[in-house]
Amino acid sequence: MIDEVTKCPYVAGNKITLQLDGRPVQATVVKTFEPWTNSCAMVLSFDSDLSALGIKGNVVLKIYDRRFSTQLRCFSKVTGPWTPEIERDLYQSLCSDEGMEFAIEYERVRIKEIEEGWGFIPTIIEEDTGDEQDEQNTHEQEGTKENDDDKPRGTFFKLSIIATKLFSPLFHAYKMASRGLFCAIRFCRSGATAVLPWGCHKIIDIETQEIDRNDEISGNNSNKNHGTTGEQQTNSLDAGESEDEESEWDHICDEVDLDVSKKFFYQSETEAYEMLKDLQGIHVPRVFAHTKILGPKYTQDQPISRYFEHPGILMEHIEGFPLHEIAENAPKKAWQPVIDKAIEIVNDIMRHGVLNDDVNVRCFIVQPDPSNDAESEYKFELAMIDFSHARFRRQYPPEEDWRACEALKDVEGAIGQVMEMKLKEICEGGYVYKRTPYWQALYDDYRREHC
Repeated sequence: MIDEVTKCPYVAGNKITLQLDGRPVQATVVKTFEPWTNSCAMVLSFDSDLSALGIKGNVVLKIYDRRFSTQLRCFSKVTGPWTPEIERDLYQSLCSDEGMEFAIEYERVRIKEIEEGWGFIPTIIEEDTGDEQDEQNTHEQEGTKENDDDKPRGTFFKLSIIATKLFSPLFHAYKMASRGLFCAIRFCRSGATAVLPWGCHKIIDIETQEIDRNDEISGNNSNKNHGTTGEQQTNSLDAGESEDEESEWDHICDEVDLDVSKKFFYQSETEAYEMLKDLQGIHVPRVFAHTKILGPKYTQDQPISRYFEHPGILMEHIEGFPLHEIAENAPKKAWQPVIDKAIEIVNDIMRHGVLNDDVNVRCFIVQPDPSNDAESEYKFELAMIDFSHARFRRQYPPEEDWRACEALKDVEGAIGQVMEMKLKEICEGGYVYKRTPYWQALYDDYRREHC
């Protein structure tokens, strides 16, 4: 009997098994942070002593599980929620040489798609070799010596604006076209005479349909197959089987899509925290360990096991409230310094070579000091979270390209301008956003002409 998960295990009170240092460790889910996005985030309490890893008390687990990451499945336009049947279809398909070939080739296309969409090669694809690194360093040095007149300022920025507007619809169109292409290849190899990509089309016998319509009008429906030869009936059955089979392959494409995406987001977050190591425990949560949840036993110790494993990060649990709830949780006199501190943190992270594509006011947790009172100076700590949508300085060798990317993302405005507008609805002058000198320079160089 195949052991399998039939429903989401990430529920408060449930026990889950993680892999730490190659051994299984049990933990209890204390609470979850829903709705889930590209990962499933929750608070865990471990059943065993993990003080050797620096873990004392509860921790946060971000597990990149394609099955239950709601926003990831929605963004990828996956039809319907995950089911155990989908997992069985994926397993049975990958057990065949044909299915594995299909998955690997489709995975390669998706990785290329991400590379082109993001404008760089993610760490999930390949690591730089020594020669490639030397070549990159040479280009970087040459780029810093170039005269500004030799390279039009803002070219990357303009291209990025166009890419941003075009990427979303093209992503889905390219994804659908890729599926059609690979389904066609598969059916040609298997000797099928008709190809129905991803099960979206129906075979209709026009002559039979017309006869059935006439029968319906006359009330004569005694023979549903009137006008259909034995060969046509066989073709109809084949078409039904073909549609069912294509629906199965559609699910497989979806899950491979999600597998590539989740690994990309996991790698992005992992690299971001590594680059922000000196800020861990100060402006970002401390990372204790990397972990994973294994797939069912029947998938383990096989080449296909990577499609069924779910990587995760164990990090510090920070109690507090999100920045956008500051009006309900802090006195007015604290609003300006707290939000200015958030802007300072986001710029400090950017100076470390990490640019968060998804900066928003929910990315900050505010910790009030227990000793705060209305009469004293309001003390607080802030931490920034969520780096799965990160870009890195190393991926943009020319300084000009990196600065243009910073200008395009406007991480300062994503905090300052948003909070200024939000608090203005509550209290006029509750917070006033003023650009920092660095962002003002970016604005002058890149954005002024586009605003």
